[in-house]
Amino acid sequence: MTNSKNTDAPGKQVATFIAKFDPAIAKLTRGCRSILRKRYPSAIELVYDNYNALAIGYSPTERTSDVVFSLAVYARGVNLYFM
Repeated sequence: MTNSKNTDAPGKQVATFIAKFDPAIAKLTRGCRSILRKRYPSAIELVYDNYNALAIGYSPTERTSDVVFSLAVYARGVNLYFM
């Protein structure tokens, strides 16, 4: 899990995760993430890189159980999930 609100290092780690995807998917992911960060600037990003997808959850706290919505980045697209 990476919390990208508190320091620059996690933000660089998230960028590295996103860069592993096809350029079109990476661009879409960066765009979606930018929109969500602007709309919810105080949300904490909880990032999970696993074998199926890169998951970026948005939460008012650092608890995964408090995630309100998330981006799931797959090799063929990006989904927005509401919890």
